Amino acid sequence: MSTSTFVLPDIATMTLEQKVAQLIHVDVPGTELNDATSVHLHQHPFHGVILFAHNVRDREQVVKLVDEIHDALAIVPFLSIDQEGGLVDRVRFPEMSLSPGLMALGASDDPARVEAAHRIMGRELSDLGVHIDFAPCLDVNVNPHNPIIGARSLGENPERVGELGRAAIRGLRQGGVAACAKHFPGHGDTSMDSHMALPTVAHPRERLEQVELAPFRAAVAEQVEAMMTAHIVFPAYDSLPATLSRTILTDLLRRDMGYQGVIVTDSLSMKAIADHYGMGEATVRSVEAGADLVLALGPIADQKAAFQALLDAARSGRISVERLDESLERLFALKRRYHQRPNLKPTFDQAAHAREMREIAAAGVTVVRNEGLLPLRPGRVLVLTPDLLPVTPLGEMATSTSLATFMRSHEGEVVDQKFHFSGISGPAHHEVVARAAEADTVVLALYARNRLSDPQRELAEAVLAANPRTVLVSLSSPYLLLDLPQAQACVLGYNYTPLTLEAVAEVLLGKRVATGRLPVALPGLYPAGHRAG
Repeated sequence: MSTSTFVLPDIATMTLEQKVAQLIHVDVPGTELNDATSVHLHQHPFHGVILFAHNVRDREQVVKLVDEIHDALAIVPFLSIDQEGGLVDRVRFPEMSLSPGLMALGASDDPARVEAAHRIMGRELSDLGVHIDFAPCLDVNVNPHNPIIGARSLGENPERVGELGRAAIRGLRQGGVAACAKHFPGHGDTSMDSHMALPTVAHPRERLEQVELAPFRAAVAEQVEAMMTAHIVFPAYDSLPATLSRTILTDLLRRDMGYQGVIVTDSLSMKAIADHYGMGEATVRSVEAGADLVLALGPIADQKAAFQALLDAARSGRISVERLDESLERLFALKRRYHQRPNLKPTFDQAAHAREMREIAAAGVTVVRNEGLLPLRPGRVLVLTPDLLPVTPLGEMATSTSLATFMRSHEGEVVDQKFHFSGISGPAHHEVVARAAEADTVVLALYARNRLSDPQRELAEAVLAANPRTVLVSLSSPYLLLDLPQAQACVLGYNYTPLTLEAVAEVLLGKRVATGRLPVALPGLYPAGHRAG
């Protein structure tokens, strides 16, 4: 790694303003620091900055941005990112070997593969100057209607999620970045998205211990560097969201579970918190509850509100200096362990990473049904793919890569047809259906966070009726197959990164045997662990 002067201040000599700012982590707009942001960061020595997709254009630009952040912040900054793999990747330029994501890794059910994928991910992030990856998700996804976790989970078996989660933590650490287990104490059994509302998980403590908490106890045993809180109410413990609950963060996580690492909040700009408490008060309450680091994301005014509220609380004695110092000790220990500056050019073997990740991605592809349609026989194949797909489950839209691109070796004609997955643009459905009826075989790729939107479901039903020789391919959630039980062939990719699309194409064409198994049950259709014989 590139070298630079690395000096952290003595906590005892820091001003109150510096101590408060070091408990706050922020984001920045754009692909470079504008004047207002530079001044803001210079005036407030925040703990660090999280990078999002809107901060990323290419490698050279990211390295320059990270260097600008180092220059702007008076105290050595910590750089973070949400690079989970699969559906949540902030950095997608060609030098990165994109992981297939947790549910695909859960489908391969191999701790060694999980560890290897995260080692590669960590190595490539570390090379960019990132210090902590807010991953892995250790949420046990037992709810088919979960709108935000789904394929971001390793599966529905708590013990297996814990074992594979430990492998992910080890891999990131080996790669040179800190891991952060999330979303404590568990976001896997919600039917609401905490970005949009405040969910409640009303299970008794015994059930929470058996399911939700089990993977996080495994993460504590692995000495995970950080743990991210969930903006969810667990009435068995408290009437407050976990992020603001001393009962959950201090009594349960610190005292009962014995966790010694950094506790970081999820973004306080999410509606589950912002709509009920506001940025300033939520910042103070989360630190009172036991959080070491607050994600105060959004406009500069909101970041200043978080800083000022915490400063006022410290000045008034609501939060003691000793309490601030406790968090600073943990945060500075993490900075010392994972500090590095970025490298302009990759220092890892890109070709070797790509080869290894290709095999890891392929191992998760799952065939859950095949009534004689696979491998595809010679003839005219119509490949239907959404024209736009989210950069993340809640992020910007981007032009999708068609599955047809990877099927050119098929013994026959491959026709590529895009459709808009929300049904608001693109060719009319009746045109798509008419083309499907004329094909020898149809490959229909679908995207959904959990269940299909009405336009996608209606299109799929019409295509299946027009041509029963239709193979469904899920580019995301396995649960979308619950909406189309009549399909005679179903393949799960769990994501739409290029390496996975390549592996799915190889399965469709009979050039690769799918070995993945369902990591979750599809109620009424298939049990967890199923794959087509």
